[in-house]
Amino acid sequence: MGHKEKRQDLIGKEKRSGAKHDAFVKKVLENPTTAGGFLEEFLPIDIKKKLNLKKIRVEKETYVEDSLKTKLSDMVYAVEMKGEEEEAFVYCLVEHQSSPDYWISLRLWKYTLLLLERHMKHKEKLPVVVPLVLYNGKTKYRSPRILWELFEVPSFAK
Repeated sequence: MGHKEKRQDLIGKEKRSGAKHDAFVKKVLENPTTAGGFLEEFLPIDIKKKLNLKKIRVEKETYVEDSLKTKLSDMVYAVEMKGEEEEAFVYCLVEHQSSPDYWISLRLWKYTLLLLERHMKHKEKLPVVVPLVLYNGKTKYRSPRILWELFEVPSFAK
């Protein structure tokens, strides 16, 4: 087997492994108890204080574009807010890539808007959406984490 064939074989194995990993992570995160533990571990403290992570409902919708479904899977959780009658939504994008995605914050805004658009048809107020990215690459994640960091003049864009 030549160098080119070996490389293609390795790429194929990596894709199959990544797809299996994504399917496994998605299956685990579909369980409300496991999802609660995951969110307890990874959500910022100020957000966790406002949510009842013992009452989670897994939403079935997906907002990932078809062209990205081989790389990304997503989960949306409806979570009860403490002291409020409404629910918040935690949008969890599970990313399986070997390198950070520079445009992820823009895509998260897009998915958030799609989720909000679904809800605007039924209510007068929009739910809170908390985007969360689980990144499992080998390099340190250095891509912009906030949408405004993508602009030439972040303070003006904000």
